[in-house]
Order: sequence, then structure tokens, then C-alpha cells
Amino acid sequence: MGTKRILAAVAAMTTLPWVPAAAQDDSNVIVTASRSDRSDNEYYDEEQSAIGLTRKADFFVKPLYVSSDSRDPDQRQAELLAMLRATIERAGAAGVTLVAGDYTLIPVTLDNMSNLSIGSGNRPDTSRVQVYARMPVGGDLDRVRDADQRISNLIKSVPVTGRSYIETGSTVLGLSNPDQYRLAVVQAVADESKRYAAQFGSDYGIEIRGLDSELYWQQASETDVFLYIAHSFVIRPK
Repeated sequence: MGTKRILAAVAAMTTLPWVPAAAQDDSNVIVTASRSDRSDNEYYDEEQSAIGLTRKADFFVKPLYVSSDSRDPDQRQAELLAMLRATIERAGAAGVTLVAGDYTLIPVTLDNMSNLSIGSGNRPDTSRVQVYARMPVGGDLDRVRDADQRISNLIKSVPVTGRSYIETGSTVLGLSNPDQYRLAVVQAVADESKRYAAQFGSDYGIEIRGLDSELYWQQASETDVFLYIAHSFVIRPK
């Protein structure tokens, strides 16, 4: 079930940034889709439970890679940090929150940007820092392309220092504190299993197993998230 827990968004990214845990921002997590070639639904995962809770995601989240490829290491780092600083300074006015982290996302500010890890880029003599641009789903941002356009506008407004530049990754979804929906998922399982049992008459009841297991979440559409608990139930005579 490791592929079902939503860590895929960061698994392929190197040099994950770090900010002190004391600045945690409401337990925001990243949500991506597990794709199956055997399904016409691009968000379908053949291992997921059929019963759960579907809700709109809280955020669009897009990775930003602030980089420089100057030959001198000190100059490279100075250029990278200058562009990162300029990005942070302009993000709020552009309607974007910059966050960092592997699993839980934490706000990036001018005060804590020095805690971010600077790693190597994809080319020789390249350094980069990874952060995420976060935007709320809804209002004028109800499609991925809307979020992408906002990020594009932000990047265009950031001045280039030397050989610095910004690259982006794929836009995914963010969810705040998914564990708050656990009881709603359990209720969805209870309601659905009761409807199943009712088809067999009043002499039948249900036994549900696995509701004490881990809560999972994954992308269900361009803006929706499906939360579920791997479980099973048996319908049998009372």
C-alpha cells in the first residue's frame, strides 16, 4: 500500500528543502494521482477501497526549482539566493504562498530561507533550491491551468541575477490535516455497508474489519481528493 499514501509527489525530487518543525502550517500534505493503464479513469488506483469520502482539495501545489549554473560555486550560491529572495518578496502580491518540506509543508519566509538545503541541479555546475508554490483551490483558481498561469506570472516578475533561473514541476493537490476526515470516512463505510446489508433483508447484519488501519488519500479528479481506509465487510445472518 506504499504507493497509495501520497508521497509520490516528492519521491522523484532531489534535495528536499528543510525548515524547522516548529513552523508547521496546519499539517498540509501533497496529493497526487496513482495511475492505472487498465482503467479509463486516469486517477484510478486498482488497490484503493471503493468506499470513502470525496472532497475538494484545499490547495494547488507546484514545485519551483530556483537555480543557478554559474561556474564559480560562491557566485552560483549568491545568484540562487538573490533570486529566491526576490521570489519570496513577490509571492504574496501574486497570490502565492511559498512553502517547503517533504511531507508536511511549512511556509518559507525571508527569515527562514537560510534553512533551505542547496543541492545540485540536473546539469554540471548547477545548484538549486526546491520550494513549493501553494494556492487555494476555488474562486478564480478552479482548474490546474489557472494555477499554472498564476505561477507563470510570478516567475516572469522575478528579476534574474546573473545566471539564475526558475524551473517548475507538475501541479498537484494539497490537503490540510487529512486525519480530520477519518470519522467521516468511517461514517461513509458504515452507511454504504448498511445499504448493502439491507438488500438481503432484516435477518442479515454486517461485520466490518480494518477500520483501525491507516487513512489514505489520493487524487480523484483535477480538484478532488478521495480519502479511504482499507477495509472489508461481511454480510451474514444475525
